[in-house]
Formats: sequence, C-alpha cells, structure tokens
Amino acid sequence: MSVMAKVVALWLAIRILQIINNWRRLNHIPGSFWISSTKIWQIATQLRGDWYLELQKLGDKHGKLFRIGPNQLMTTDVDVIRRMGHPKSPYFKAPFYKIFRFIPTQDNSFSLINDHEHLRLRTKLGPGYVGNTFVESCIDKQCLRLVDLIERKFISTPGNYKPLNITLLSFLFSMDCVGNISFGKAFGCLDEGKDVHNFMKWNEDFFNTAIVVSNFHWLTNIFSKYPFNKIYPSPLDKDGVGKYIALAQEAVAKAYDEGEGRQRDVLSSFIDQGVTKDEALNELMLQVVAGTDSTATAIRMTLLYLASTPVAYGKLKSEIADAISQGWISSPIKDKESRLLPYLQAVIKEGLRVFPVVTATFFKAVPEGGDIINGYSVPEGTEVGHNVMGVMRAKEYWGEDVDVFRPERWLEADEKTHEKMVDTLEILWGYGKFKCLGRAIAQVELNKVFVELLRRFDFSVVSPQDPVKVRNSGFFLISDINMRVTKNESD
Repeated sequence: MSVMAKVVALWLAIRILQIINNWRRLNHIPGSFWISSTKIWQIATQLRGDWYLELQKLGDKHGKLFRIGPNQLMTTDVDVIRRMGHPKSPYFKAPFYKIFRFIPTQDNSFSLINDHEHLRLRTKLGPGYVGNTFVESCIDKQCLRLVDLIERKFISTPGNYKPLNITLLSFLFSMDCVGNISFGKAFGCLDEGKDVHNFMKWNEDFFNTAIVVSNFHWLTNIFSKYPFNKIYPSPLDKDGVGKYIALAQEAVAKAYDEGEGRQRDVLSSFIDQGVTKDEALNELMLQVVAGTDSTATAIRMTLLYLASTPVAYGKLKSEIADAISQGWISSPIKDKESRLLPYLQAVIKEGLRVFPVVTATFFKAVPEGGDIINGYSVPEGTEVGHNVMGVMRAKEYWGEDVDVFRPERWLEADEKTHEKMVDTLEILWGYGKFKCLGRAIAQVELNKVFVELLRRFDFSVVSPQDPVKVRNSGFFLISDINMRVTKNESD
C-alpha cells in the first residue's frame, strides 16, 4: 500500500470514529443516525429549499425534541422555548447568529452573542421600537403612497390587465416604512414601484448563503478577517446593501450633528438612550435587512391566502365596509381602531400561523451543567433550535385542521384557549430576552395595510393553479405572486 493510500485510509478511519463519537454523544435523543452524525443533511436540505417542511416532518416523526446534527437539537415545545428565552435564563445565543453581521467586525442586536452585552444593547434600543404616534404616522404615509401607486399603475379594467406583483410591492412598502421610521425619509421605492437600489436580489442571495455558512462556525470567523472580509458589502457600492450602509452612515451623522434639534424618530430614540454611532448604524442595517423581509412575507402570503379563501376574504371585506359605514374607523385606520376589528385580527394571526415568516433555527446553547429537556439529559454546549413550523402545525395548539387557513379558529376559542393560542403564536417572534425588538412596529404595519388595501381594491390571483413557488433555507424566498386588482364596486 502506498504512503498516500495509507494516509487516506487513516483519515477515513479517523473521520468514521469522529462520526460515531458525534452520534453517541446524544444517541439517547430521537433522530436518524445519518441526520445526526454530520451536518450534510442540514446543508442539503437548506440548499434544496424545503427546510421548514422537512423539520416539520421530523418533529411529527420523533416528537418534541429530536436531533438534526452532531450537536444540534430541535424543539417543538413552546414551554422549552420560553424557558430558554426567560430574562434570567442561563441559555445564550449559539454562534449561528454571528453570520448576520453586515459590517464584518461589528455586531447588531441580532448578531451579538455575548449575553451581558446583548442585554445592555437591547435595553438601550428597546424604547425606539415602541409603536408610538410617530411610527404610526410614518406607516400611514406609506400606506397612502402604496394606495396611490396601485391606483396609478396597477388597476385592471375589462380588457386591460395590469399585473400587480404583490411579492415586490409588499417588499417596497416595508422598505419605505423602515426609511421613513428610522432614516429620516422613505427610500423612494413606492414612487414608481421599483427597488431603487437593487436591494431585493442581494437580500435573497444573502439569506441563502448566510444560512449555509452558519453551519460552519469556523467559516464565520474566517469571513470576518482580512482579506476574506472583502466579500462584505461596502458603503462605496452603488447598489445593494452597501448603498444602504452609506445611507445609514449619512442618517447617523446627520442625527448626531443636529443634536437636540434632530427629528424625533427611532434613530433619535437610540441616540437619547446613549448608543454609539456604530451601534446605531448597525441597528439601522438590521432594520433594512430583517425588518423588511419578515413584514413583507406576512403581507404577501396573508393576502394570497385571503384571495384563495373566498369565505374569509368576503368576511374581512364586509367587516371593513361595516366599520366604514358606521364611522368606526378613520382613513387611514388608526392602530387602536384596527385592534377592535375581530375578524381582521383573526386574519392577521392566522396568516402568521399558517405561514410563519421566519423558520430559521435560532440555536441557543445549553448552559454549564447541562439541562433536562422533555425528560432527556442534554449536555452543556449542545445547541437547541426552534422548530417554528412544527409549533404552528401542532394539533395540540390549533386543532385537527392545522393545515387550513381558517381565521375563525381565533374567534371560536374560549378565553383560556385563545390566550394559549396567542402566547403560542408569539413564539414566532422569539421570546423574552431573545424576542424580536421590531415586533410592535410590524404589528402596526399589518394592522393598517390590509384595511387600506381592501377598503379600496379587490384582489384576485392570476394563476390559481400555480400561484407561488416557495424556497426555504430558514428564511423564505418567494417567487412573483401576480394579482389582478380592480377598484371596489362601491367606489
């Protein structure tokens, strides 16, 4: 046997022993040997784009706690997710989060994994994420600009079809909301219905790449160092996220220069709470990347489910029309008014349940001393993620018809069951010290946009036999969803 053959044989033997050892460490917890012993399954499933569906299947097969890698577990138990996220929990973020830096050597509130520093930064940023009157006024402006854009460019009439791509328009609406709320002005996406800085393509490519790279913590560390950090976007870029870094730098510099005379927006709140310029810059970039994708996904997919479910669509249209005729709602609708429309709230909740906007793993690390989860001993350092789709399809929470978009389930439940359903749905946004800071603002956007659209327009799906193609590696990539839009007959 040649020297090379011996080296290869030795390497294979060592690798096989490593695989067996990896599997044995957690072999008392349910999960396939082939899935558990390496990360090949994770990578292959993410690249195929059926990540959320495969995780749901594994949860259905193995129960509330199961293995998906050498050191990775997934849980479908909302009590476990709450316990991990409790403010006093010793659990902390796993290295998964570090790939979500947008400037290679600087963290934002999402990518920061040091528990103490994460809490410090969240405490300072929190007041800026409250859905106050300023935030509401910004969203009102963008709702009206969205309506104006549709009226100018996308109203179809008999014999004159003007396709509206709700995938694109929901994204542009979310982008201009972020611009108005935090950057001092809208980015201009809704002026002509265009992705003005070609950000959407970058966003899709980023999430696909980031999720796969997050499987290899050593790769994350390499990419943060010279010369590999050159792959990160630059504020000198003409388009993409680099352009938005430049816009964020301008907004932060302007706000600091103006001092007490600055506009009282979300950025101003960050400065009032004592964040540094770098912290403010990175938080604005997090809003651009994460704050737009999740809200846009909720808008486009809920509207698709509505247009595909005539009974629900008709009920919501009737509720809005009745509220207008009774003088119960303003134009644009106020946030507090929207919360008094029961079917609207049921539709928003059901849209988020049936199509959860983010299904990434959000791994947390088991603290020193290990833990007992669902009766299983889990050693310290093990990473435990959220099986979000599994939670949103669990019959114990939602009943037998879990795969059906049926807003009525939220109205039929008794008070105790409804409270449990709401608490379970909130797991989508994380919990406790890990909960999404922008949750309240996203809710205001959802509370308004459906009313402002449906009070004026009717939407129908152009290709009901094949309305959308979905890929998911933890975050959703959604194809164009073309709709035919007409003015309400009463207009």
